[in-house]
Amino acid sequence: MIAMQANKWPVLLALVALFSACGGEQPQQDQLQVDNGQDSALVADRMKKTKNIFYNIPSPMETASLLKKAGADYNGKILNDVKNVDKYTAASKQALNLGIYGADLSYASVFNHTQESMFYTSCSKKLADRLGVSTAFNDSTLEAMERSQNDRDALLDIISETYWNVDGYLKENGRDNISALMIAGGWVEGLYIATQVAKTNDSPELRQRIAEQKYSLKDLIGLIASYEVDEPALNGVKADLEALSALYADVATATGGESTVTQEGGVTVVGGPAAVATLTDTQLSAIRDKAAAIRNTYIN
Repeated sequence: MIAMQANKWPVLLALVALFSACGGEQPQQDQLQVDNGQDSALVADRMKKTKNIFYNIPSPMETASLLKKAGADYNGKILNDVKNVDKYTAASKQALNLGIYGADLSYASVFNHTQESMFYTSCSKKLADRLGVSTAFNDSTLEAMERSQNDRDALLDIISETYWNVDGYLKENGRDNISALMIAGGWVEGLYIATQVAKTNDSPELRQRIAEQKYSLKDLIGLIASYEVDEPALNGVKADLEALSALYADVATATGGESTVTQEGGVTVVGGPAAVATLTDTQLSAIRDKAAAIRNTYIN
């Protein structure tokens, strides 16, 4: 955005405000251990688990699309405050909240809240910079979003591509443990948003999507557990996910029928089995409370 025309100044000022709202640069307090010495079989297994998490279950973007389709109103109050970004000086917190802000970005974008989308993009980029993945999440992202601010489908494509680029960059540079935390943060935030919205916009379809997270949760735990380094952050996230898994143990997810892939407003939606999953009020409440407790430890 060099050579701005006069009518571009409001956008430029908005972007300046964006970065100010997301705080200044802060020193990084810790570094996650990098799991070197990876064998090809382990790398392949991790990639398989990652694909299962991304492709075979509702992504945060899909969840947001479902919520809008169900008639839910946008509620920015449940999202992570952009002002929190400067709290995250530890690499593990930066990775988790890069995923969390990504889920919030998807939610805001699906509901066409362009200004909020720009704020969450800015904060996501800032965390990516601090994690050393600015090559994958660079200034051109903001420019692309500015050009697409009135085109929701294009905006969603940019978000999806950007996070895949970050994931790929981390894996290529032997830092896929950081990518795993980013994925975990986004998954937890997606579950948190869905369960919070279910308070006021409960529906059988939304309950089914929440119940289906039982499958992706298994893959996510396996992904985190595949790192043999004694890393407190990874161990803590694994314990959090296992606590959620215990609550999912009795959730009935009957199988039957084939999965379907459809397009809803430019978002690819992977449908689960034809049979409806069963999630009782008690189970939903317990999962909602645990997801909120875990998520709040990640953002604070």
